[in-house]
Amino acid sequence: MLILSKDGDSKSFNKISGYVREISYSYFLSKHRAHKIINKDDVDDLATNVYIAFAEQYHKIDVIENWLRRVLFLTFVRWYKQNNQRRTLELNEEITADDSNLRTDDGFDVNVIMKIVDTLSEEKQEIVKLRFWGDLKFSEIAEKLNKNEAAIKKMFYRTIEEIKNKLE
Repeated sequence: MLILSKDGDSKSFNKISGYVREISYSYFLSKHRAHKIINKDDVDDLATNVYIAFAEQYHKIDVIENWLRRVLFLTFVRWYKQNNQRRTLELNEEITADDSNLRTDDGFDVNVIMKIVDTLSEEKQEIVKLRFWGDLKFSEIAEKLNKNEAAIKKMFYRTIEEIKNKLE
């Protein structure tokens, strides 16, 4: 079919591009089911991006299976990295927005606490930020990070203890 498509057969092109679209959608849907893609609209967008890439590059493709595996993987990885950066930036913007003069009930300076949080591992920072600033439940954080809820709770409470100890 690919050879016929390259030779200008539109029926073959329509058929093979339909397969590419179906395979792409199934791949990204599996990522959605694994909670790596939260929004189902992103599944459609990513599948469409692969379809468009195929339409632009089909005449250069030698082995479609290899091309499709590579493009699916790279498309997902690129999207995942961008999505995580955007989420982290949104959380950081919420944290720094007009809270420089705030103090907690115990009299701790928020800036001091944030400096301590910044020294934590990325995973610990994300859990604390999602819990406090994202206002998410432990189950939601676990789903978002693809982890066990009990593990998230344990890490959260240990991290809070770590922050308390550094404040003393």
